[in-house]
Amino acid sequence: MMNTSLIKTLDTNLQVMADTALLYVMQVSMKYNIFKTLSEKNTREAIENINVQNKALLRKFLKTLNELGVTHETPEGPKLNRFHYEVKVFREDYKQVIPDWIKFLEKIYEMVDYAFITPDHPYVSMDFDKDADFWDMRMKSKFASLYRKIIMDLGEVSSNTEIIDIGCGSVSPVEFARQIGPNGYYLGVDYSSALLEIAKSRIEEEGYDWVSLKEIDARLIKPSHRYDVAVLSFVLEYISDRRRVIRRTAESLKEDGKIIIIEPFRDSFENLPALEFFESLNKDFVGYPAKAEIRTILEEDGFDISIESPGKGVMVIRKF
Repeated sequence: MMNTSLIKTLDTNLQVMADTALLYVMQVSMKYNIFKTLSEKNTREAIENINVQNKALLRKFLKTLNELGVTHETPEGPKLNRFHYEVKVFREDYKQVIPDWIKFLEKIYEMVDYAFITPDHPYVSMDFDKDADFWDMRMKSKFASLYRKIIMDLGEVSSNTEIIDIGCGSVSPVEFARQIGPNGYYLGVDYSSALLEIAKSRIEEEGYDWVSLKEIDARLIKPSHRYDVAVLSFVLEYISDRRRVIRRTAESLKEDGKIIIIEPFRDSFENLPALEFFESLNKDFVGYPAKAEIRTILEEDGFDISIESPGKGVMVIRKF
């Protein structure tokens, strides 16, 4: 049976994560005199004088301010709104915050200074291959372990479950393998060769021969096998053709199989554009999905399914 308190903890952390990113956005705006610039009469001209070399990232940041309702567009350029934000974290929420994700978001915030110089600055360490160690540390966090536990509970993962994990990364293969072996089967796919190398070394060390790992772009997956559970956790934000991947994932399921999706969905959380700005320092990031988008894709493609949302950051799709 699913422990609903785990989902509540996930949702609380995702919202606090977005709220923390909002505070970082405000700091960036003050640090680079962006708020002052947006108060000028001709802001379009004034923006060109902001001391930032990477103008493309500056434009993205200004778009983020607009999406957050901090600015509005005028013929003279973006203008600062009168805005008021309250970030409320209730006492019970404090108890649910898992603090180890904070250091990673703080690290990404620090990278913005270097990204404003050039997107290829060596201190912008967000590439899945070049900076695999950074991503491996994020995937080993207690926060990541929490959502993997939720996936296992919702998927009713046991010793004979067959799983396909799309965007598996470096840590999930070992954790899922430990749960399903030796009678189950796990296929982990990822396009990062560096993260898969880390995962392979751990699998070999443990001797989990019921695990297969493949380096492949999620858009190119054509599963010949059928699975009990398909996992899409924090991966759809890196996929531009989500319709194709979701369709292929649904096709990979056995009858009564489940897709478990974990995401900070755009239509479920506040202040998400702030978090998206920082995560977009990874060049593959395209933005978080909405639950409505995923529902529409599955319904338009004619799958016989049921869709449940046991939490703001969770979707469970059962295929009949």
